[in-house]
Amino acid sequence: MILRSVTRHVREQNWFAVGIDFFIVIVGVFIGIQVANWNDAQRERSRAAEYAESLKLDLRAELEYSEGLIDYYQTTLSSGEIAYAGLTQAGSHSDEVTLINAYRASQFNFYERRRSTFDEIVNAGMLNLITDPELREVAILIYATQVFDVLQEEGQNSRFRELFRMTVEPALQTHLGQQCGDRLLQSRNGAAGLLSLDYLCELAASPTEIAAAVAALREDNDVIRSLRLRNVQVAGRIGDLELTIQTLGLSGLFSDRETPK
Repeated sequence: MILRSVTRHVREQNWFAVGIDFFIVIVGVFIGIQVANWNDAQRERSRAAEYAESLKLDLRAELEYSEGLIDYYQTTLSSGEIAYAGLTQAGSHSDEVTLINAYRASQFNFYERRRSTFDEIVNAGMLNLITDPELREVAILIYATQVFDVLQEEGQNSRFRELFRMTVEPALQTHLGQQCGDRLLQSRNGAAGLLSLDYLCELAASPTEIAAAVAALREDNDVIRSLRLRNVQVAGRIGDLELTIQTLGLSGLFSDRETPK
């Protein structure tokens, strides 16, 4: 329509009308661009809000996981100390208590990090969409730290774990796992694989089997030395975890501790 109008006015040499037509076209294009830019900005704000909310949920799960790890390894450390006393100090603990705690001291917690949202944001080159500087900084630091990987690697590859598995009879180890092994905890904030060893348990194995297993552990000086090392190692990592979530801002980010609806 506007093209026909311009053509007619040119033919009539009505240059004022031609100017009006071009002005209308320019204004229309400008308004169209502004509306498109506004729509793009709205979509970006909406996407940024979705990313920020999803990232908060992931970080809240990371905090729950971190605190769960601290609780888990405090139990393994306590178990390690009881087992060490039972293996090195005659009569300090019964064979059953010593064996249960030696088994628990050999355990470690495995977990897949909740970082899908952060990785998606980074891969899309949209980290700038997270306008909350504290949220952005905490996410960058938490997902960059190696403390969780180190903790898992040390637990999985600990010399004490290896020696315990080599020394105790397989059937008795299976029984230990069934009666006194990891139990899955219910998550409140989305952390998967929260485990606990903090509960009372008893063994149905014969006293003779239990005594033989403890004697074998006690007689191997490498078992004693590796347990001593593992206890010191776990104590240090608990401190590392506590320091990590505090200094990197994870605990402060959710200091209110409200439960998500």
